[in-house]
Amino acid sequence: MSITIRAVYEQGVLRPARPLPLAEGETVDVTIAKANSPAIAVGEEEITRRLQCAATITDWVEATKLLPADDGGYDVVRALNENRLWSGDQPFIPDEGKP
Repeated sequence: MSITIRAVYEQGVLRPARPLPLAEGETVDVTIAKANSPAIAVGEEEITRRLQCAATITDWVEATKLLPADDGGYDVVRALNENRLWSGDQPFIPDEGKP
């Protein structure tokens, strides 16, 4: 199993932003990447893994940003936001909620 999580480093300890699906005392391997670091080239398998492991819409949108640029076709995030606005809900991504 492989998951990507957000964590905060405090007083020498990494604290996950949300509970993890791990047993108490379970040993794991950890890879560190700063959350605000510039995007790096990510392989197709890693992008697929991140999309499948996304626990929130925000996680999913962040993973979609790793996809190669398209030809200007269908923008799924814009479509989701337009649909939510049309139905009277708040957009998933507030800055992108304006059609």
